[in-house]
Amino acid sequence: KYLTEIKNAHLFAEYLRSSGLKSPKSSDSEWELVDTDRERVVAKVQKDPSGNPKFFICAALLGRR
Repeated sequence: KYLTEIKNAHLFAEYLRSSGLKSPKSSDSEWELVDTDRERVVAKVQKDPSGNPKFFICAALLGRR
């Protein structure tokens, strides 16, 4: 519920990079980045029912890095 969808894969990767985080090597599979200190997912790639990737970030947590 606290994740925001980013419609563009390039912007998703750029946001992660600018926050000092590694983006997934490929958007062909599902992926999650977990902040173990807060026990929350801060970014993820999830497939929709059609198999297209959807990109999500927790802007509040990433902005604090």
